[in-house]
Amino acid sequence: MSEPLATVLFVCTGNICRSAYGQHLLARQLEEAAPGRYRVASAGTQVNPRLTVPPQVHALERAGALATLAEHSPTQLSGRTVARADLLLGATAEHSAAILRETPGALNRSFTMLEFGAAARALATGTLPAWSAPEPGATTLAEDVRSLARHVARHRPAVRAALDTIDLPDPYGREDAAYTAMAAALEPAVDAITDLLAGLARRG
Repeated sequence: MSEPLATVLFVCTGNICRSAYGQHLLARQLEEAAPGRYRVASAGTQVNPRLTVPPQVHALERAGALATLAEHSPTQLSGRTVARADLLLGATAEHSAAILRETPGALNRSFTMLEFGAAARALATGTLPAWSAPEPGATTLAEDVRSLARHVARHRPAVRAALDTIDLPDPYGREDAAYTAMAAALEPAVDAITDLLAGLARRG
């Protein structure tokens, strides 16, 4: 039997802007860098199923390569969805709090998108202490992701101290520039997370 996929879950409010874009961007990049190893999903805390991804998100420069974004439909956050995820990435601290209301035990695998992106960069540059990885093959990828998340959680204060904010503002209903600003903040975080998670997958 093949090893189950490791799961990353993005969370925002309506699941049509920040978490949707983050999901489809990370999914595409991980499928290129570590094919068949990750499942990337997203959900919202206050979903309106009648809404769709705004045209301003589709118009983002890197969105043109995300074929799956056109098929995105918002999903309501649930305790079951949280429990299945190995890494949880909220748009803001408020979304992280909503995740923990669903599943309090998820604290050490729940971060904001910008927070975990900063942690991934800090691990790559040696600014954060290195994660003590188990022997290759001794654990599943999902177990490795959860172990790495616990390591990052222990250094959460240092990660947050290096950031001006851990929150990614909501562009919905605002001017087009707000969507561009959202992408400019989120894309480097997703790139760093891609490198980190792809590196984990290559260990096996």
